[in-house]
Amino acid sequence: MKIAKQIFQPFTVISDYKLVFFLWFAFTIISGQLGIIINTVVRYYTNDITFFQSIAIDSSNGNFYTYSIALLASVLGPLFINLIETEPNKFKSIKITTITVSIFLLFFSGIFYSLSATVNKISFDISQSNFKIDKPQLFFYLFAIIIATYTFSLVKLDLNYDKFKGLDDNYKQEDDENVESLISKSKSVNTDNKGNKL
Repeated sequence: MKIAKQIFQPFTVISDYKLVFFLWFAFTIISGQLGIIINTVVRYYTNDITFFQSIAIDSSNGNFYTYSIALLASVLGPLFINLIETEPNKFKSIKITTITVSIFLLFFSGIFYSLSATVNKISFDISQSNFKIDKPQLFFYLFAIIIATYTFSLVKLDLNYDKFKGLDDNYKQEDDENVESLISKSKSVNTDNKGNKL
C-alpha cells in the first residue's frame, strides 16, 4: 500500500499548479486531439454519423495510436532535459522508471499500430450498427494521457521539493546516513548528560 501511495503521490502536485495544469492540459491533451474532435463534428453534421460511430471510424484508422505515439514521444524530452539540467538529480528513480515505461509503451504502441494497419483491412460499414473500438488502441490512448499527466507532475516536483522530499532517492540516502550516524554516536556514548554511567 505504501508503494502505491508513493507511485501516485506526484499527481497531488497538480493541486498546487491548477492554472498551469489547466493550460497544459488544454494545449497538450485537448488540442492534440483537434483532428479527432473536428472529424467527429464534421461527420455528425455532414453525414449524420453519431459520436460513437465517428470514434469507431477514427479507431479503425488508427488515429488513437498516432496520438498515443506522439504524446508518449513528447513526454520523453522534458524528463530527459530535467535529468540532465538538475544537479543534484532529484526524484531520479521515479523519473527513470517513467522514462522506461514510456519507451516501452511507445515501442509496443508502434508495433500494435503497425499490426492493426496491416492486419485490419476490414472495410468499415457505417450503415451497420456493429461498430467497435480497438481495445489495445484504447488502452494505449488512455495510458499515454496518464503518463503525460504523470510527467507534468514529476517535472513540477522539483519546485516543491520540501513537500515531496520523501520520494527523492537523495533524501532517503541522507536520512539513512543520518540514522547510521546517530546509531554509531549512541554506541560511543558511555555516560548521560549528568555523568552517570550507561
